[in-house]
Parts: sequence; structure tokens; C-alpha cells
Amino acid sequence: MKIFYIIGMPGTGKSTIMKELMGRFNAWKQERVVELLDTHVTGNLRVLGKYEDDNEGTFDGTDRLSMAVPPRAVDWISTRPDEFIVGEGDRLNNKTFFHCCEPHLTIVHITSSKEERERRYEKRGSNQSEKFIKTTQTKCQNIIEHFGDKQTVFGEEKGCVVDFKHETPEDTKTIVDYILKSYRS
Repeated sequence: MKIFYIIGMPGTGKSTIMKELMGRFNAWKQERVVELLDTHVTGNLRVLGKYEDDNEGTFDGTDRLSMAVPPRAVDWISTRPDEFIVGEGDRLNNKTFFHCCEPHLTIVHITSSKEERERRYEKRGSNQSEKFIKTTQTKCQNIIEHFGDKQTVFGEEKGCVVDFKHETPEDTKTIVDYILKSYRS
């Protein structure tokens, strides 16, 4: 099992990255692996969350799942499915879920400039409050601090967080290529 989970502030392009990844494969089928946890699967590649063509990328992925899904996702991931799993969004962006994914976890942290995020908010008609955006930023920072590289008395301890800037279609391709390189190896 390998798990790649994409985190970042609203408007950094997490769903755009996932849709690009999914667009490189055919024959996706929707499957509910446990109560409330909807996924898309093709072969041994599983994407967590809901993606619909008519939604134009607004609030896709795990953000379309029930607020009650995290404990069910933890129970399911603890069974160690023999799959390559990719997810994104705020719903499963938490320490409990990520600890269950270790040592198979890579957290892909996405950033974008404030100007680019605001452009995306306007384009998609986002009405998320500043408080929600700040809360998500703090949540992501806490995850990075907990799961990222750490300096210890014995030297640097490697974490499982990788950072990418996501502003252009080329950035999208680079991030998807990075994830799929692990999938194909």
C-alpha cells in the first residue's frame, strides 16, 4: 500500500491536480468501501472522495463526503488495502488518519500565491469565510510540523511531507508526474 494525500489552503488547486491525475486513466468506477467513504477506482489505483464532471472542481474530493467519515476512513485504512491510494481535501486532513497511513504515507503540501488563490476564489464563486481559510491554513501548518522533517539532537529526521508550488498547468503536470512516478514503480 502507498498513500499520497494532497493538502493545502482552499484555492491552491488540490481538486485540479486530482482531476488531472484521474484524467490520465480510463475505466473509473465509483465504489463505497465502507459506510460514508466514497471512492473512485481503476485497477489498483483508488481515489478517495467524490468527483463529478458537472461540478467544475468546486468542493470535490473528500470535501464532498460526510463530516462523519473520518473514523470510518481510519477503520478502513487500518485494514491495509493493497492499493495505491490518493486523496485530497480537508475532510481527512488530520493526524489520526495520517498516523493510520504510516509508514506508507506521503503528504503533498500545495501552495499558491495569495493573488492566485484569490483569482481562483473569484472564478469558482467561493464564499468561504476568512476564518475558515485561516483555520485550514493553521491545520495544514500543524500537519506539516508534525509529519515533516525535524531537527533532532541526532540530526535531521526525514518526514513524509513534500512541498510544491501550484500556479500553472505546468505545475499541475509536475505534481501529477511526481505522484504517478511512485505509482508506476
